[in-house]
Amino acid sequence: MKPSLSGVFGLALACALPLAPAAFAQDPGTSAAPGDTVAFAGDQGFSRALITALTGGDLPGALLLLESRADIAGTPAGVRLRAELLVRLGRSPEATALLEGHLARESTDAIARFQVGEIHFDGRQDGSAILAYRLALAGDLDPVRRQVIQGRLATIEARRDLRITITVAVAPDSNINNATTASTIDLFGLPFTLSDDARRRSGVGVSIGAGVERRLVLSERYALTAGGSLSLLDASNRTFDQSQIGLFVGPELRLPGQTRINLAATYRDIDFGGSDLETWSGLQLGGQTYADSRTRWDASAHFDRIHSQRGAALSGSTYGARASRTRFLGPSALWRAGLALDVHDLAGSEADYHDVHATVGRLFALPFSSLAYVETYAHKRTFDQRSSAFGVRRDDREIGVSLRVSKRDWIVLKAFPYVQATASHASSNVALGRYTRQRIEFGLTRDF
Repeated sequence: MKPSLSGVFGLALACALPLAPAAFAQDPGTSAAPGDTVAFAGDQGFSRALITALTGGDLPGALLLLESRADIAGTPAGVRLRAELLVRLGRSPEATALLEGHLARESTDAIARFQVGEIHFDGRQDGSAILAYRLALAGDLDPVRRQVIQGRLATIEARRDLRITITVAVAPDSNINNATTASTIDLFGLPFTLSDDARRRSGVGVSIGAGVERRLVLSERYALTAGGSLSLLDASNRTFDQSQIGLFVGPELRLPGQTRINLAATYRDIDFGGSDLETWSGLQLGGQTYADSRTRWDASAHFDRIHSQRGAALSGSTYGARASRTRFLGPSALWRAGLALDVHDLAGSEADYHDVHATVGRLFALPFSSLAYVETYAHKRTFDQRSSAFGVRRDDREIGVSLRVSKRDWIVLKAFPYVQATASHASSNVALGRYTRQRIEFGLTRDF
């Protein structure tokens, strides 16, 4: 069950009142009206008035009293109590902003992270709730709340019937066409000069991503999942517009220990520059498990058939696998590492290649009520055979780093805005594959 308001209140007073100076003068017999900020002679009078407001159900008055004492309201216990009162008064977005701003300053406050999870849980924002609960479990949390979290996670798993995620972002200056720093390239042994358009930055780009998943429970262990995703990129030059539609459907198996295995038939339709690019259809096997309360493993494998509109030589099959490990370090910190391997076996032998992609990332708190996730990556693409166009067996490599920062005391449309900056450098034995790219985007993500 949810920890009671009186329990949170008792903790707040126990932590805050010994630190509060005597400050106010008024008749102790004066009652606190909901619209008034009332001062009392010392902490005992303040404590009695706050208890009276809480036990009498005067939550607006209790909140005003608490906010009248900045020395108490600003302490960790005071922040938690204020957030609880805001939630009870139907002001959950304000409570979320208050707690997130506090956690950016007091990154080890597991109780506050637990409260964030409770707000998301009540709002059925299950993805955000799971993350908050897992971060809280990695902190110094009491046994009662740990038990509550386990119950909440079981409830989320049982009610995971419909999930919707929407992301909107604006990138003011992005090299979305993998712009090269080369001015000339050799094709079939002949030199060609690249036009400025081939090397240009594309200007402002707007991207929209949406995902939906529907889950039909068949039994305690089995379910049927189906869903789709949509991503759109509107660039300033239609030549670089991109869109992708994805669909999936398949069975899911739940095992003890919060382990989940799913098999899905998948389909993707990809457009580029307003024209059909290629379609993918295949199967994906995936799973997720927790080694302990702090460690999560995710893994998947796929096989797809590709039908390319660019030419028969680029049609064929692709298969691969990926795995990632997430380690929750505390209420505002985690590590994540991932590795992906993919092979493209296409009709044109010169088009065959394989990819290796590795990532390492960390979530941590920043000043000014901000939370940041930084991730470094390395990518290597090697073609199987020598290219008749370039005269070599192409070998491309790219390294990069991205930083995503969100100000946690700002909420827009019930979502946290973010800014993300990415810098990358690519090297290749083909001049066309050498470039340096910088990208910055502003956006927000919301779960429903």
